[in-house]
Amino acid sequence: MSASAPKTPGFAHSTLGDFTRDLASRRSVPGGGAAAGSALAHAAALGSMVVAFSRGKRKFEAHEELLAEAEDRLERTRARALELADADARGFEVLASLWPLEENDPVRVEQWPGAVTGAIEPPRELVSLAHETNGVLLRLVGRTSRMLRSDLAIATSFASLAADAAAWNVRMNLDAFRDLPDRAREAEEMESTMSRLLEECREITGRIDRACLEDRDTPVIDT
Repeated sequence: MSASAPKTPGFAHSTLGDFTRDLASRRSVPGGGAAAGSALAHAAALGSMVVAFSRGKRKFEAHEELLAEAEDRLERTRARALELADADARGFEVLASLWPLEENDPVRVEQWPGAVTGAIEPPRELVSLAHETNGVLLRLVGRTSRMLRSDLAIATSFASLAADAAAWNVRMNLDAFRDLPDRAREAEEMESTMSRLLEECREITGRIDRACLEDRDTPVIDT
């Protein structure tokens, strides 16, 4: 006998209307983790749009290599963010399927460590990926079209939102992770790293916001 979770359809294949309808329903999935992944996908998509309108222009030809690299990274981030939204949903469903069982139930005893780890890893990666995305976006300031500075600012807001949202799902499972054998130190390191990444995300968002509000036409960070 083993606990299993129902299959969750890939959010990348849902319409926005279907996704938000399901998000609003009396269901646990999709939930905050899927919303966090969606937010990061939006951040990457907006960043990609800013790059797309800037590549090939004479004004930015000196930054073509950086723009090409950013385009590739943002495209991969957009796809990975949606994969992590699915992984977060699956992780929650597996963990939730074990909650009704007694703590000494053989199925729960066997599957609990993997289920807790499976629930915490996707949001943990989302926080890291959102932080990385903000770093990519910061390099675009002054190297992309000023006409799209609002989109750049919105992109970093989405990335920071994704980091903050995903962090909540990490926190919700952190005590259970800490209680696993030999995981206490890793839990402390995870919490410390997450706090640092969130603080850096907020700092980067502030820098991008200020640069965009000032209509800055020069980079705010060296390559």
